[in-house]
Amino acid sequence: MRIPNPSSGSRSRAFTLIELLVVIGIIAALVGILLPAVQRARDSADRIRCANNLRQIGLALMQFQSSNRVFPSNGGWDGKQTIPSASGPPFNPQTFDFTTNDTYTWGVGDPALAPRDQMGCWAFSILPYVDQEPMFRQRIWGGSTVDTYLCPGRRSTAALEVVAEDNYGKYQGGGWTWGKTDYAVNLFAFDNRPVCRTPSFFRDGLSNTILLGEKAFNPEVQQPQSWYWDEPFFLGGSKGTARGGTGLLRDGADIKYHYKENWGSPHNAGVQFLFGDGAVRLIKRDIDPATFTALMTPDGGEGVSPP
Repeated sequence: MRIPNPSSGSRSRAFTLIELLVVIGIIAALVGILLPAVQRARDSADRIRCANNLRQIGLALMQFQSSNRVFPSNGGWDGKQTIPSASGPPFNPQTFDFTTNDTYTWGVGDPALAPRDQMGCWAFSILPYVDQEPMFRQRIWGGSTVDTYLCPGRRSTAALEVVAEDNYGKYQGGGWTWGKTDYAVNLFAFDNRPVCRTPSFFRDGLSNTILLGEKAFNPEVQQPQSWYWDEPFFLGGSKGTARGGTGLLRDGADIKYHYKENWGSPHNAGVQFLFGDGAVRLIKRDIDPATFTALMTPDGGEGVSPP
């Protein structure tokens, strides 16, 4: 029996080099089209989650104020407090800043203290109102992290032990691991211990005043284990939890020399802020500086409404 030969049209044919290169080019083009869309979707999702964090913090600040009749301060050391180190002996959390040649001693949150005496910052004071009552009552600063305090587009929630020294300063963390926050209060509206504001202080109206926003962050300087302008949220009196500048920056190269005092975010669209009426608004980085300053001042009489 004769087996018929397959016709030439039914034979499989391998890709030629040119065809293979064409296919690779098409795939590369599709990736080039889709990747920005994926990045935009991810940035949008991170921005929505970040805005939700700010709303939760805003609700916690209002609940604190309702319970205590004042807003919390940014805390600060009283000149006497010490806490135990991880190995036992007492110590003070400190930063020695190479640019100023000064040592800064930070207060540590204590649930026994009244608002005007509180040495921990606002983020410690509102822990009971963000579902962290045990952390607040038991003073669990070691390993303390709060997801609500971190922008999902910026860094992980891991609590880390501070380095002893880097290019910017020397640090005393007592051998504990410490949690951080990506959000800072407006120093025109809040102050360090013992100043606690009441709603009547906001004569321009709470709805026209920024309470809190995303702080500027330089990944090259404020590495996970550095405290430089990024002190933990259990501490009080630092610029890691408060800002008073008017710059709105983006994480990356443009922030390298301007992150101190200023605001910033990893989001493409702008920087998000919590206003005194609980609203979260995104402000573009090219906002008029005078307008932004008016939104920062609680009693300037400028008559400026949020954009």
